Amino acid sequence: MYSAIPFFFAALVWSSLPAAWCDAGGRVYGADAIPIRLRGGTSSAGRVEVFYNGQWGTICDDGWDLDDAIVVCRQLGFKNATAAYRNAHFGEGADPIWLSDLACIGTEESLKDCPHGGWGAVNCKHEEDAGVECDGTPSTTELFQTLNDQANALIQQAAIVEGQQTPITAIQQQLDQLTGDVPTLMQASTLQNNEISQLQQLMGTLDYKVDELNDMAVYPIRLVGGNVSTGRVEVWHDGQWGTVCDDNWDINDAKVVCKQLGYKDAVAAYSQAAFGEGTGPILMDSVGCTGSEPHLSACPHQGWAVHDCKHEEDAGVGCLYEDPAAAFSAGLTASSYYVSSNTIVPFSAVYTNIGNHFSGSTGRFTAPVSGHYFFVFNAYSQYFSSYHMYIDFMINNSVYKAAWVYDQTSSDSIDTASNSIIVHLNQNDYVSIRLRGGYAMYGYERTNFSGFLLHYD
Repeated sequence: MYSAIPFFFAALVWSSLPAAWCDAGGRVYGADAIPIRLRGGTSSAGRVEVFYNGQWGTICDDGWDLDDAIVVCRQLGFKNATAAYRNAHFGEGADPIWLSDLACIGTEESLKDCPHGGWGAVNCKHEEDAGVECDGTPSTTELFQTLNDQANALIQQAAIVEGQQTPITAIQQQLDQLTGDVPTLMQASTLQNNEISQLQQLMGTLDYKVDELNDMAVYPIRLVGGNVSTGRVEVWHDGQWGTVCDDNWDINDAKVVCKQLGYKDAVAAYSQAAFGEGTGPILMDSVGCTGSEPHLSACPHQGWAVHDCKHEEDAGVGCLYEDPAAAFSAGLTASSYYVSSNTIVPFSAVYTNIGNHFSGSTGRFTAPVSGHYFFVFNAYSQYFSSYHMYIDFMINNSVYKAAWVYDQTSSDSIDTASNSIIVHLNQNDYVSIRLRGGYAMYGYERTNFSGFLLHYD
């Protein structure tokens, strides 16, 4: 009976089951076994759910009978099945429905050995979810295998969610529910003292897996009160944003924050609400990053919302920020012709567009960050309508500088004019050139509009 214990504790450090292992009775459990669980009922009866492709799903009741239920109960460690339920007897599950037309004969060791219609190949609704009722109480060894499979499935699911960088609170709740199955089974059974001891150890192991999930969770963070690369650190946990206390806050903590936000490094760790006091909960205190962690929630701390701080101690960071690529140069072709009723001039020839912030079709340059920008416009045309030109400099489709570029000489047949300007733009502000109403413009290659970022805020 004790042979299962070393394996289970060894399971704390693996990411997938070994090819196979044997229980004390010699039964072989393959790594390709389909993790299953019962939900919506009791520890021995419920809706059947299977784990596949990173998530739990249900089984359609098409062809569902007692032979299928016997295999389910056998895999869960029970002696037999007393009923096979149809029509979502234990409530409807959530997407997906993984299996349909299951055709066990009742002698298979697990569901993986039963024929079925193919993973996800179903034409059912959740009102057809299948369920079972099992007979007896699982042996400790069988219970180890069942809970171990389910816990491992949750760890796999957590790894998938980690790659998406989203909170895994729902997975933690599932594992918490899994740990709750253990005392229920203990109370419903007549176990020997050594078996009770093993189950208590199992509960401790599952608690450890909850902590493991906490370590894996990637909780979103943001910077508030500063600029694009500096600010008060806020973290999203349990449905709300909160701050981090500056107790023990140092450059190593800042490095992890900046790395999670996509910066190469940190240049400063700030304390005492350097970027203003936050509101809401203080979610982390005494953070102890080494600087090598992949994200802030992987660093040791006192526990979520466990602190002795006030918002006057909110922590902040300064991240190493390289100037974004923001420069462009565009012009008109010799055939370009515009008759204006206040027309935004497009530029059909885009020569340079570093950062891809300029659109030749709309004639707009959009600021990637807040800061000061330099722009210059050079106009050359052999035929303006009345040998005069009036070009307005526009920000967000409003006139910022009227007649920014103009030529009022009426005695020549060639009009040339230019001007430059430095302006402050907020992120996502856009700049364009407008030909004032009542004038026309014949383009030429030497008519061009250029700009670049001088300094970000």
